[in-house]
Amino acid sequence: MKNKFALLIALIIPLLFLSACAPSGPSISVEDAWIRPDPLWENAAGYFTVSNDGGESDILQSVSISISAAESLHQTVMEGDVHKMLPVENLEIAAGDSVTFAPLSYHVMIMGLDSGLDYGQTASMIFEFEKSGSIEVQAEIRAE
Repeated sequence: MKNKFALLIALIIPLLFLSACAPSGPSISVEDAWIRPDPLWENAAGYFTVSNDGGESDILQSVSISISAAESLHQTVMEGDVHKMLPVENLEIAAGDSVTFAPLSYHVMIMGLDSGLDYGQTASMIFEFEKSGSIEVQAEIRAE
């Protein structure tokens, strides 16, 4: 009986240790968020980096911004000599990966900017993820 109990303990302890070490779920962070208005201050583009340090992928579903009427995810691609913006419905952020939203790449199209904005101000960006829910960050308005 003692040997069976010792064997059972010897089998359970490693399993408990392994399950405690296994990554669980996504672990999403959003960093370096900034917004670049167009020259007329009517529309803008939002940029940032989304990282997933967790053990499971997550999906970025939408981004809303406090200073605009509407927002949508896009990707800029080259077709011949022309840049085209393609809408992005959802964007998977794989486990252990990051996606950078930058000029001429992924970006948030921001339409209908509030009037009275200036460089150096910040705006609230709320990111909606399928599994991680809402994440809010502050984005600086820049000319870059």
